[in-house]
Amino acid sequence: METVKEKKLIVTKIKEGTVIDRIPPGKAMKVLHVLGINENYPYTVALAMRVKSKKMQLKDIVKIKGKMLTPEESQKLSLIAPNAVVNIINDYKVEKKIVLEIPEQVSEIIRCLNPNCVTNNREPVSPIFSVVSKEPLILRCKYCDRLLEGQNLSEQL
Repeated sequence: METVKEKKLIVTKIKEGTVIDRIPPGKAMKVLHVLGINENYPYTVALAMRVKSKKMQLKDIVKIKGKMLTPEESQKLSLIAPNAVVNIINDYKVEKKIVLEIPEQVSEIIRCLNPNCVTNNREPVSPIFSVVSKEPLILRCKYCDRLLEGQNLSEQL
């Protein structure tokens, strides 16, 4: 009797770009949204969802040709995919690996939902949030103490 070999989907290597690995399952589409990758992105994008993983059971993976993450994009990603691994690819090789971590403070990338917050009243003040909890993720506005969590946080990214 023949043995069945495991079939694998082969995704080609990219010469330059970013591979984001260990994304929590089901979050890959949010990763693309946060990075502004849509149907008009001019280069190859590979997305794998719910891939078996030894470390996480299941994970998502995103491979983006021609994309280097900005510090702001990395900070946003850390809020939706903490512990994801960002691989910077140069000349087909991993040049740098970055493990994303939720920072203690989040600045300027999200806005406070309190309409009366000083950051929403035409003052030259940038929103700053401190991390109250990492699991579940809860942020507190430095100026008005409004909490931002769950769906409200996700919509801000």
